[in-house]
Amino acid sequence: MINLLMLISLISGNEAFSCSLGVPVTVEYVIPDGWTIESLESSENWCVLEQAGGAITLVPLSLDTLDLPLLEAHSDSLEELFAPPVLLVLRTMPDSAWTVPVFPSPLGVSIPPGFPENYLNQHRFWEEWRKAPSTLWLFLILLIGVITIMAVSSWLYFRKKKKLSSTVDIRSKEKKMLLSPLDEVKALLDSPAFANGDWITYYKKVDELLRDTVSFRFRISNRALTWKQINKILRAEGDGRKFADDSTELVQEIALQRYASWGGSRERAERFTSKLASIRRDWHLI
Repeated sequence: MINLLMLISLISGNEAFSCSLGVPVTVEYVIPDGWTIESLESSENWCVLEQAGGAITLVPLSLDTLDLPLLEAHSDSLEELFAPPVLLVLRTMPDSAWTVPVFPSPLGVSIPPGFPENYLNQHRFWEEWRKAPSTLWLFLILLIGVITIMAVSSWLYFRKKKKLSSTVDIRSKEKKMLLSPLDEVKALLDSPAFANGDWITYYKKVDELLRDTVSFRFRISNRALTWKQINKILRAEGDGRKFADDSTELVQEIALQRYASWGGSRERAERFTSKLASIRRDWHLI
């Protein structure tokens, strides 16, 4: 049975606060003095920067209402759950710029006077019609056209697929001949993006190399998949779960740099580049 202190903590945490995507915001779990609260972990929807007791600074990564978890706090032998405030992530542009004009009213209806049969007798055009001709020839032409279009589309699709497959194989072989997986990572530190501090471009290349390792080791080559979708596929198998755990911190940094424009420094980039090299050493080298 929930006691009075827990009821007060659950009610007090329901106040809503507005925040912006990618901008740090500080939320506070209201807890009594002398209580120790557990740490809030980062997730795909937010990244925790620091925590001092119930005051937590985090970066919103999802354009939605952030559903922060209940946190457990304890004082001596007492343990309670404390509710967070509600964080509303503001949109950066309106849902629509189109305004529907007001429909004209009243609507004029021009119906001549009299009864319907007075006008029906003058329009019995169907009595002069004969039996409709057969439309089987039209159906056959349509069927032949559909089969022809499907055949041509299939031929073009497999031709393009074969061409793309051969191109990817050639590029992959050329790339493998030029640089090893670790040399590709080391080359990032000599890139113009690292020298100029262009972290969006730099972490785009980091993202590509990490996806190359996923494609090499786990045969997940679809570049349209998000990291959330890739992690879901990886965690379905034993080795994939360990890889997902090893790369969690790097994936979060990629999301911060590419989609939240978090910014950084050369020391920070060198640390995460070293993390990428460690992952490729363990998972990409044969």
